[in-house]
Amino acid sequence: MASPQHVGPPGSRPVAVPGPGPRPGSENARRAKATRRPPRLASLQLKRVDPWTVLKISLIVSIVMFFVWMIAVGILYLTLGTMDVWTKINETFSTLTSAPDAEAAGRTDLITAARVFGVTAVIGAINIVLFTALATVAAFIYNAAAAMSGGVELTLGERD
Repeated sequence: MASPQHVGPPGSRPVAVPGPGPRPGSENARRAKATRRPPRLASLQLKRVDPWTVLKISLIVSIVMFFVWMIAVGILYLTLGTMDVWTKINETFSTLTSAPDAEAAGRTDLITAARVFGVTAVIGAINIVLFTALATVAAFIYNAAAAMSGGVELTLGERD
């Protein structure tokens, strides 16, 4: 067999090229596992939360939750509509509030899709404002409390 040839500038030494790692189950693989160090840990303190960032994140989260709320109410409305719950409630309401001459009074429905989704949208908008405002106020309160107590201590570690 011919010896390996060196390719490169004259006078330079050949460099060893690393090969594939040890095969699983081999002696070298067992030694590599035994010398692995434990994960590093870092202890940090959360001293301040930026209220502007809290405002932006809480606004985004509350808007997403608004759409979840609207979809949930829509599903509930359609589910109860297929079971004729709204029809029976509207008929009962019409019976209780109608004049003796039912034909002259006409029919007014208590529960309609426009009313349900209108009230749902108003409640959702109020929730957006309240959730965003309360999260921002909570950031200010946390900053004041952290200034007095030093903040929350966190320990972060690497994955195994």
